[in-house]
Amino acid sequence: MDDSTFRYELRVPAAANAGEGWPKPAHSGEMTTWAGTAHDLGRLVLQRWHETAAEKYQGLPAFVEVHSDDGRHALIEDSTPVHGPTLALECAIEDAQVADFAHDVKRQELAEAMQDARKFDGLSARNIEHRVRFVLAAEEAQKILGDGQE
Repeated sequence: MDDSTFRYELRVPAAANAGEGWPKPAHSGEMTTWAGTAHDLGRLVLQRWHETAAEKYQGLPAFVEVHSDDGRHALIEDSTPVHGPTLALECAIEDAQVADFAHDVKRQELAEAMQDARKFDGLSARNIEHRVRFVLAAEEAQKILGDGQE
């Protein structure tokens, strides 16, 4: 996995329900040097939490939610390490999340470029539709550009 910035929040539902509330996690942080998976980071945070939690949290179930700036996301409720096919599955999930995020970013960039070409270069909607025909259906291009009518 690439180096990314990961943000995590650990929540203890029973403590939140007892009056501590959901707005503030029991523990949160950021990792900028983590080269592993979001799932592994979540398990590590949860394991350390169980080892060092304040007495009021001892024995209460907790979970960690991890997000990365490249689109990875994991919700971890069990700190038990995984291996083999399960680890491969988690890696595949995160690879798919990164790909989905990158796809969304590129689609947004494409939409902005289409709008800019129309606005600043005066290209017609039909011209733009023709140019993007291999990456967007005509209906999608028309939606991005408005009604597509000249």
